[in-house]
Amino acid sequence: MKYAHLVQIASYLSNFTKINQAKRINDMAILIEFNAEKIIFDLNKSNSAIYKDDELKEAKIYQAPFDNVLKKRFNASHIKSIECLKDNRILKFICTQSGSYKSENFILYLEFTGRFTNAVITDENNVIIEALRHIDNSYRKIETGEVLKQLPAIAIKEKPCEPITDFEAFFKSEAARVNESRIASLKEAKLVSVQKKIDSMSEILNSLEDKDELMRKSEEAANLGSLLLANLGNFKGYEREICLKDFDGNEIKLTLSDTPKNSANEFYARSKKLRAKALGVEIEKRNLSEKIEFFEGLKSLLKEANSLYELEILSPKNKAKQKERHVKDVSENAEIFYVREFKILVGRNEKGNINLLDLAKKDDIWLHLKDTPSAHVIIKTNKSKVPEDVLKMAAKFCVEFSVKGAGRYEVDYTKRENLKRENGANVTYTNYKTIIIIKG
Repeated sequence: MKYAHLVQIASYLSNFTKINQAKRINDMAILIEFNAEKIIFDLNKSNSAIYKDDELKEAKIYQAPFDNVLKKRFNASHIKSIECLKDNRILKFICTQSGSYKSENFILYLEFTGRFTNAVITDENNVIIEALRHIDNSYRKIETGEVLKQLPAIAIKEKPCEPITDFEAFFKSEAARVNESRIASLKEAKLVSVQKKIDSMSEILNSLEDKDELMRKSEEAANLGSLLLANLGNFKGYEREICLKDFDGNEIKLTLSDTPKNSANEFYARSKKLRAKALGVEIEKRNLSEKIEFFEGLKSLLKEANSLYELEILSPKNKAKQKERHVKDVSENAEIFYVREFKILVGRNEKGNINLLDLAKKDDIWLHLKDTPSAHVIIKTNKSKVPEDVLKMAAKFCVEFSVKGAGRYEVDYTKRENLKRENGANVTYTNYKTIIIIKG
């Protein structure tokens, strides 16, 4: 953020008298609703900004200590003052929170300072209550209970910029600039990550032995075992160089490492192992192919994503934490996505589809391509009404993880209680609605 812009924005914000709501809407962005105007303060270290974006949705509901304090101290608070600290890219909000018996002042510092970019909440004596980023170093410690050390004023060196004459237009243009830049870089990073997974699995898939060749070797070993057993009476136990005729009269010479009888058993054991390996290869190939197909669908969704919100849903930063939230009893044949408070489950194959049908409760929403085999998709509703954007996202999952070609697709959806199960994952359904999805 430019210092000159922060000074003007602080002056503009001083016209407001109240903060209705303050909350995080993504990891580094805070939305503050002043009177009836919503403004986003984006504290990304590499590209901080202040803007308006009515289309921006919460990536998730944040409930960290910082978020709880932000809500408690600034929701429905009255603004005493807003300023940009002299020769520093820091906005300082002093607000009053009125309780039943007393009123208290709290301060919110929004620091657009590159390396130190942060949001810090203090009491009126500058004692830190919470911070977006906790920092522990000898120069400036940002921890609960510490007195906030103010950053020293600096000589501001930045290119001259035009004064803001239309704040509405400025905030909208900043939103477009930030989103375009971040979407492009984030999309590229996530696509590279997904492609690496596809390449890795494809390499493993291509390195697997051929099932038919393994079965041929298994049959060959079994035949040799049978031949040896059929001719045991023709050989001494100590013989190791053996000449046999197979069942078609062809001569076979064998060099054994053990007695003919033990060698016959070894051939049978080898045959059994080769057969098991062939079946294992077939299962592994099928699993890898299904995973590759899934990631190809995910890649397609990432390419079509046009918001940071969508990109975070499709490929969350912290997959480990996402796994902690996984639904109990969901098999490895299904995938889970999180859209705000809703869990969306997608079946990867027939087993996954059956698993989802078993898990779904009567009020959960079930989606499926109309009149076409496809992945089953379940939205876990917890008896809440599902917003249109969540339904549409689930329908997109259904299309992308079911078909490869571009086109216009119809996705039916209904409550789980309206399904009648037949065999396997096959169902009939009633009382449904249809969403149209255009796949590019």
